[in-house]
Amino acid sequence: MFTASALVVALGLCVAWLVRASDGGRWEPAIQVPAILAAMSGVIAERRAAAREREKQTLRALAEELVKNTAVLDDPRFAPLDPARPVHRVFPRPMLSATDATLVSGVLAGREHQELLALLHQWRDAVREFNRRLDLAELRSFVVEADGPELLRIDRDLHRDGGHLDETRRLRDAIEELLRTRYRDKPEVVEALAADRGPGRAVEPGR
Repeated sequence: MFTASALVVALGLCVAWLVRASDGGRWEPAIQVPAILAAMSGVIAERRAAAREREKQTLRALAEELVKNTAVLDDPRFAPLDPARPVHRVFPRPMLSATDATLVSGVLAGREHQELLALLHQWRDAVREFNRRLDLAELRSFVVEADGPELLRIDRDLHRDGGHLDETRRLRDAIEELLRTRYRDKPEVVEALAADRGPGRAVEPGR
């Protein structure tokens, strides 16, 4: 910011000098003005390049975190319990570090990213609530030393239709769909999401 401001001031001084100088003294500011304009253009181009790089890194981090969270939500510990052999479980937790960093940084504040940002806000709220519910489920399982029927009740709560697990998975799928369609021309996103196509995950037609 200081560099750009200094160049603007220098340009203004040169223009004022060019206007006020006598005929013989106008050559020096006339020569300096193009140089200052070129320097200003360089500063602007450098800042745009830096902004594009930050955007690229942010999108890559989001896509990589999405892949990790896919593995978390597909973890066998989230499978329904066997009613004949209910067991105590410690659940993995979806991560939010890249999401939080994105929402705080403002890197994706442009209009073209508004749909993604809206989904990320929903995702963050859903994951926080989901992780809180997992904390409570583990407390009920271990601290209270739940028996088989109680473990099955906890499991039913976890897997009920429209519950927190369903909502978290739905939002994860929505973010993936948006990244695969809206950002399909971003190599950093495509490369990161390619890791999501493991042998256990089906690929929809056209992807």
